[in-house]
Amino acid sequence: MKIKEKLVLNSYILSLFGVNDFEELAKDLKASRLEALDENDNSLFYHSLKDKLVSTHKIISDDKLLEYDENIVRHTKNVGRDIKWKYFQYLSLLFVEIYLDKYFEDKEQLLLELNTHLKEFNANLDKKEKLKEYDESELNKLALYNATGSGKTLLLQINLLQFNHYAKGKIKINKTVLITPNEGLSNQHLEEFKASNIEAEIFSKDSKGLFENNAIEIIEITKLGDENGDKTVAVDSFEDNNLVFIDEGHRGSSGDKWKTNRDKLSANGFAFEYSATFAQAINSVTGAKQKELENEYAKAIIFDYSYKYFYNDGYGKDYAILNLSEEGEEIRQTYLTASLLSFYQQLKIYETKKTLLKPYLIEKPLMVFVGSSVNAVRTESKRQVSDVVDVLLFINEFIKAKEQSITNIQKIMSLDSGLTKKDGIDIFAKTFGFL
Repeated sequence: MKIKEKLVLNSYILSLFGVNDFEELAKDLKASRLEALDENDNSLFYHSLKDKLVSTHKIISDDKLLEYDENIVRHTKNVGRDIKWKYFQYLSLLFVEIYLDKYFEDKEQLLLELNTHLKEFNANLDKKEKLKEYDESELNKLALYNATGSGKTLLLQINLLQFNHYAKGKIKINKTVLITPNEGLSNQHLEEFKASNIEAEIFSKDSKGLFENNAIEIIEITKLGDENGDKTVAVDSFEDNNLVFIDEGHRGSSGDKWKTNRDKLSANGFAFEYSATFAQAINSVTGAKQKELENEYAKAIIFDYSYKYFYNDGYGKDYAILNLSEEGEEIRQTYLTASLLSFYQQLKIYETKKTLLKPYLIEKPLMVFVGSSVNAVRTESKRQVSDVVDVLLFINEFIKAKEQSITNIQKIMSLDSGLTKKDGIDIFAKTFGFL
């Protein structure tokens, strides 16, 4: 059974709106006109949800919904970046608002409500798939299952402000730590924090900042260890009572070591985890550990806007994979020419349909060549080869041998490329409709 079918926390929050699935809640919120505020600085999403709740049992009162919306609007303005949330981003923030409010208001009542809902949820699962009851120690972890490109970085920043709002006077946070899988993502987060006027710094063993100020410390998962080393710091150095943010933490560490470090850091504190690939994290371990991890994430993932939803909303990419059964210079030339032709078609659509495409914020198309190795030059069959050089030689030949290139294009466009599927149909039969 897939993890997406076992998201009991997500199901609990949806039930507060009187719905059973995400699409049912989202269907009236997708219009771009709702990405605005009214004259009272309330979001139009709020008004739409308020109208929707009239027909439910009002588990969430109008006053509470208004309070949540005002918090989201205020936090958004505080980062000062003129953000207009998409419906799925707003709902991500709203779900976290609801949870944090309940968590800090009455943790015991939240635990009771979650286990009551879990019991009903389990009734629809096979015996081997049933989830264990919530324990109070599990309530300090939230996970957001949001697709790459759906705005996780900005959501993380607002989640920080949301947590600080609800935690004020109720829990003393020792340090705020952001864990990333690599230095590139660490630097990206640092720049994003600066743009939002949020104090942050890259962790350094030589810096005393970790222990002497309130800046968010950004550190790669690979630099956390059991003991201090030349390039690592002992997790215990951070002590506990920390607010921990984890961005794709499992991608930078093998097995479940990242989970152990996360749990140590967030003990008696709180953790937010963000990933587009929670299923991969679960599959990185086996046996009892996999079952344990699946149970944990099923009860921690509060919001699911994974790739399925992302793609269906028009944000994903359509792709075609053409595997060549044989390799030869003529076939390679035809294939790469068709690739250039496909890129040209995208550019033509972009240039001629700008008005139509404008609402979708689509950037100018980019062509990317992906090699089979990270090495610029490698050895195959005792000879040195290079994907980079091959591409450059092709482009050079395409430009110089103009007549041959035109002939190749004509063959492709007339469906006489010489490359066919098993049924004999040219592989480019449905590729160049616009041209």
